[in-house]
Amino acid sequence: MAEQSEEPMTTLEEIDQVYACAAACEIWDQPVEDPTARAFVFAATALLRGLGEAEDTELWRSSAALLRRSRRLVCTLPLSFDHPLLKFEAIAYQIDSEIDRLEGVAEPGHVERMRAVVSSLLSLAADGGDPLGDCTREFLTLEDPRDSLVVLTDRRFTDAVTESMALNGVEVAIGTHADLLGHGLYTSVVVVGSPTWIHQGLLNAPRTGNLALVHYEFFREEPEVTPLLFGPVSSTHVTRPITKSALYRCGAPETLVAGWQQGKPDAAGLLAAEECSPSGEIRASFPRHSPVGRGGGADQVEAHAAVLADGSHVFLPTDFDAKVFSLQAGDLPDVKVEQVPASSVGRGDYLALRNRSHHQDLMDRADAILGPDAASLRTTQVEWKEQLWERTEQHPRGIRGVADELRRRGAVTANVSYWVSDWCIRPRSKADFAVVLRYLAAGAEVDSVWERLRRIDSAHRSAGQRYADDLQRSLTPDRVESLVAVGWCAARPTGADSETLVARIDYVLSDALQVPLNALCRLRTTEDFQ
Repeated sequence: MAEQSEEPMTTLEEIDQVYACAAACEIWDQPVEDPTARAFVFAATALLRGLGEAEDTELWRSSAALLRRSRRLVCTLPLSFDHPLLKFEAIAYQIDSEIDRLEGVAEPGHVERMRAVVSSLLSLAADGGDPLGDCTREFLTLEDPRDSLVVLTDRRFTDAVTESMALNGVEVAIGTHADLLGHGLYTSVVVVGSPTWIHQGLLNAPRTGNLALVHYEFFREEPEVTPLLFGPVSSTHVTRPITKSALYRCGAPETLVAGWQQGKPDAAGLLAAEECSPSGEIRASFPRHSPVGRGGGADQVEAHAAVLADGSHVFLPTDFDAKVFSLQAGDLPDVKVEQVPASSVGRGDYLALRNRSHHQDLMDRADAILGPDAASLRTTQVEWKEQLWERTEQHPRGIRGVADELRRRGAVTANVSYWVSDWCIRPRSKADFAVVLRYLAAGAEVDSVWERLRRIDSAHRSAGQRYADDLQRSLTPDRVESLVAVGWCAARPTGADSETLVARIDYVLSDALQVPLNALCRLRTTEDFQ
């Protein structure tokens, strides 16, 4: 619970109060040692590192995804290892069932490392310890925990951690990084997880008197504070040393656990914080895009992953023609929901997302507008795209070869990889479309086909605008204020629409990924890969 003043403060007074708190804040780097957790994390990391590119094959994809999930949750959640939400025992048996299938097919060394993972994960589930939670509670009880906050990397686990803390005698608010970016002040804050995952704004201007960074000591990275303002005068007020706390030990350090040899490994053997972060899992879940060759099937498109303020993420297509709903927040409470090119949004922008595919949702809404003509019009849309895709499969240089031939025949733009995807309705240029139809020898009348595709495009635009208007009406001033304060809010438009999350983009991964069409512009979490 944040401290509240009796009289409303001006914005400048709030800023002064935050900076006064930041100047006096003590930051504690609190490493935690637990032999059972170390054994599993090192065994899982050894297997995942050993797999290398092999983890992108179907042979290993399922097991690798389960391991990444388990490793991340071990390192970021203050919950007991036998908590039913974590499913460690079930995952261990699921991975174990894969060993028989892989023996004689996969590299023997990988299989042996897989056995070590299963053993260490079963030991973890049987142990039932909660080292991150124990350390967090010890720090909080030095003050009144009711004026404190525990920060997680993913909001979907806040209820479980709240319940666990209460069962262990600590009543405390649980939130995400975004909850610590507002104007509220706290007596103490614990941020759980690798220190290098923390937004720098939490370290250079913390809203608390005491900040503990609780993480396992086997992370290689050290936390550091970046000055908020640069220069000899101002930087002295925002740059403070981080105090290294004594190691918080859990379990029996003298007990050997399967898969781990005692003794501290050298720096090269420690775990990189990025390896089990949400962004690391996102990258590993899809192969990196190679610019050489065809680049996948017609239902695969190039995209960048954007990580949102609430811990979820979204895949944004790189093609300019693909649209996504964005919230333009000006002077509160005035906001405007718009459809904008997905490739144009970036850090700091607000997106409106649902669990359902944005593309499929627009298709269903547009078909309702098109009425009885929808099926016939969609057939026209599918036919020219399927013919173009067949030509790419027949061409010795695939998509790139077809694009070169279209340009030689007069097309100004030949974005074939996008045109063959289900996301596309028609090229932007009628002249380019005429070149495509002549190239396909389709024998169709350009004007007639163009008009039919125009009707589909118009229906999509109308459907998107109706949803945008409906969503905007659901964004009350209170919801918008919450959005700007913490980075996300939930809204529910009228009708049968599912709940919409409006969230700020915190950062965009630079890697270009090939992802399925139905993964684009929809709310996703790292749990979706299981």
